[in-house]
Amino acid sequence: MPTDLINPAPRRSSRRIYLPTILFALIAIAWSGFWWYASTRLEAEWGRFLAKQAELGRQIKCGEQTIGGYPFRLEMHCGQATVESVRANRPFSAALAEVNAVAQVYQPNKVLLQAKGPVTLVDKSDAGATLTADWKSAEASMSIWTSGPQNAAVVIKGLSGTVKRGDQAVNLVEEGNVEVHIRLAEGTNAAPGAYDLAADVDAKAIAPLDDFLGAPSPMKGTFRGVITKIDLRPMPMPERLRDWAAAGGTLTITQAQVERGPSVVKATGTVGLETSGFPSGDVTVALAGVPELAQTLKQSGRVPDMVATTLTVGLPVLGKPTNIDGKAAVEVPLTIADGKIRAGAFLPGLKLPRLFVPE
Repeated sequence: MPTDLINPAPRRSSRRIYLPTILFALIAIAWSGFWWYASTRLEAEWGRFLAKQAELGRQIKCGEQTIGGYPFRLEMHCGQATVESVRANRPFSAALAEVNAVAQVYQPNKVLLQAKGPVTLVDKSDAGATLTADWKSAEASMSIWTSGPQNAAVVIKGLSGTVKRGDQAVNLVEEGNVEVHIRLAEGTNAAPGAYDLAADVDAKAIAPLDDFLGAPSPMKGTFRGVITKIDLRPMPMPERLRDWAAAGGTLTITQAQVERGPSVVKATGTVGLETSGFPSGDVTVALAGVPELAQTLKQSGRVPDMVATTLTVGLPVLGKPTNIDGKAAVEVPLTIADGKIRAGAFLPGLKLPRLFVPE
């Protein structure tokens, strides 16, 4: 058989070997270019974020900053993070050991944040204090589109904190856990600027509250609600509240409950802000374990015996019997208006602070 009839076979075999290799190399080069472009965009967006925060009066810096994660992730490391800011004419600083942000290169709008403590907050005014907090783990996640935030979550476990004024240090919280979720409202609540809110907290001890009541006790809190017409873009808080009030935004509390020992407090209702800057709304509060709470206050010596007795006798007069999870309770309607909160038409209202100054 002529030799030229068998020569093409090796050529076809060579194509089978080299063509996939060339295609893989081209794909790798294209993917590398895409990753480089995405990492460059990330660095640019981070720069814009820092510039925006600077406009808002917050100077954020990283002692160590790197971008990596090639080939499938985008990772930003910020070590020895610091923040310098001024609030209510009071300068303060914050220092955090480390923050890491991670996103998949094909989903850069979904970001996972991990923070390593401790964090130290310093009030630099004359009556300044230093707050130090640490935790076993602290993570946050968020999904952001061009229309704004879609959802976010924060989970902190094993939280502890102390505050120091001069030479005196006071514990604030021991073995605390915090979980907060926010997402675009769905169903009948779906609307621009509407978000479902959920939060759960618990702690082995909260020192200021325990000191006030005279004895340590675990605490557990739960919140569920919906906030409407809120703008979550970066802006000073007074401006955000002013815009929220002008838009007629509301916070509907479907469940707000705090349990500590035999006492339970539960609230439902709807609140908002008047354009004058004062809170407004109607809230129904139910309290279980009132006699036990009154006795604890009396034993602590923090309040006069008359106040503790009034709590036991007066609440049933203002409200009506109910129950919380099978526990006997008293339900009291509260009205919030004109800078005061009232429990009954014939009692003087408790003054509330103005949350922003009208323009």
